[in-house]
Order: sequence, then C-alpha cells, then structure tokens
Amino acid sequence: MPRIFLLILMSIAAFGLSACNRSADTRPPLPEEISAVIKPFFEAVRRGDQKAAEKYVAPDFIDDSRVQFAEMSGILKDAPLLAPAIQQRQGSGAYLTFAGQHGKMWITSEVRVVRSGNKPMIEYWDVTAADKAPQLVAHAQDMKRYTNYALMALAVAALAGLALLIWLVRNRTHIIAPEATVETRSVAATVRNTEA
Repeated sequence: MPRIFLLILMSIAAFGLSACNRSADTRPPLPEEISAVIKPFFEAVRRGDQKAAEKYVAPDFIDDSRVQFAEMSGILKDAPLLAPAIQQRQGSGAYLTFAGQHGKMWITSEVRVVRSGNKPMIEYWDVTAADKAPQLVAHAQDMKRYTNYALMALAVAALAGLALLIWLVRNRTHIIAPEATVETRSVAATVRNTEA
C-alpha cells in the first residue's frame, strides 16, 4: 500500500515540476543609458521622423542610416513593439537583438550601441522581416527547452534516488543479515539402562 502512494507522489512531483516552469518570460531590463537611446530612436523610426531618429545615431553612420530609413520605418510602423531578445557586450558598447512576432512573420532589429564622446550612440541598426525566428532567438528558445527537460530528468532521478534510499532504510536488516530460518530438529530420545 505505501508503494502506491510513493508512485503517486513521484508522478505528481515530476508533472508538477514541468508545470511550474511555465512562468512569464522575464528578461533582464536594458541598462538605463542604452534604453534612453534605443526607446526614443525606435519611437522616432516608427513615426517616420528621420530628424528625431538621427539625434541618436553616431555621426559616421548617419549617411547609411538615411539610405535605409524609409524601408525600416515602413517595416516597424506595422510591427508590434519589439522586445529585447539577446544582449551581448562588445568592447565598450553593446549588440542588441530585438524580436517580435507579427502573425506568422518575425520582425527582428539588430542594434549596436557604442560610446561616442560621453554618451551612447547607435553605430549600426537594421530591421528585417522573415517567416521564421532569427537564428539566435531560435537557439535561445531551444536551449531553454533543453534545460527544462534536463531539470525534469534530474528531478525524476532525485525522486528515484529518494525512493531507493527509503527502500534501503526500510529493508536494511534483510539485506545485511537475512532472516534466520527456523531449524527443525527431530527430537532426540535417550534411553537409560538401569539394569546394570
């Protein structure tokens, strides 16, 4: 009877662990000085305000930014707000990937922020629309899924180890010294010879 409760407890724990992992996707917030550049820049690009967007672009990238501005603004105008998906440090700056799904399309923006003088400026930016998730985002999602499976396997192994430990403690006398079998001897009968 106690074994059935142990099995029920193990299955509840295994499925409970997998259910607990379905939490909201919380990413670390962007550093304030980078966020102070990127947020107003994306708002200006979304509105199509090239002059306001150029305030946040590094001087040596302004010409390239002007060439792609109309196309990138058109993509971002209809897209949902992009969430930061990946943050990488690069020297004194940061390389950021923003992504968002719009129907079946993935809108991705890559931005490189560097220090120009005393303030952070955008040295490179690009916006793309594709029918599948960007490779780095897909890789991050795969790693998260594999980590979840590994944690569930570890939990099941820990529960199996606990069950084995409980079984060993309960049955330790039988394992170390098996129960003695009762020997049955035939009764010995002795007869005294008193005639001598």
